[in-house]
Amino acid sequence: MANFYTDHPEIKFNLESNSLMPRIVELKEKGYADKDAFDYAPEDFADAMDNYNRVLEVAGDITANTVFPNSEEVDAEGPHCENGRVRYAAKTYENLEATRKAGLNGVTMPRRFGGLNFPITAYTAINEMIASADAGFENIWSLQDCIETLYEFGDEDQRSRFIPRICAGETMAHLRRRDDVDGLDRTRCRFRPAARDAQGHLQRRGQVLVPERREALHHER
Repeated sequence: MANFYTDHPEIKFNLESNSLMPRIVELKEKGYADKDAFDYAPEDFADAMDNYNRVLEVAGDITANTVFPNSEEVDAEGPHCENGRVRYAAKTYENLEATRKAGLNGVTMPRRFGGLNFPITAYTAINEMIASADAGFENIWSLQDCIETLYEFGDEDQRSRFIPRICAGETMAHLRRRDDVDGLDRTRCRFRPAARDAQGHLQRRGQVLVPERREALHHER
């Protein structure tokens, strides 16, 4: 059976041949502190790499046998307006359900929030496979990246309320940015939070980071 991970050994090579990985994993795992709290947390570097390989094989199976075969039909149907709501193509929901069931939401988030606590290196490998199968779906699936902003700058109450929902696949994360002075250029987006205005927006000169609580798109199962 096709598998976008095992069929492309260069992905595994890049993951395992990186001399910085032992240090990256040690930092991400905070010295493997989770091993006493979660029975699936790695005990050492070798255990962590085994975890990554197992999950990437699952991701490779889904991308090769679900996302890729669905891509042509997704392109043909496309998103559309239905009863005043935007709806994805039917096969996009099938892709979302497959990744949700496999636990591929909140890949980089801590285990205490329901995430996998993977380093960005392993997450990027999954992202690469999904993009190879369907670049449009990769843009949807990788919206989970946006929760990194909340994890980094939010308080513990915000983290506990929103991050578990992303990790469970109940909703999506998104980030809207506007720049009232210079216009919008996401390819050059840089943030350095300094202060909050009366509306609670983080500001740095003319740049405004607008956190929104509404869901970017409601997908129903």
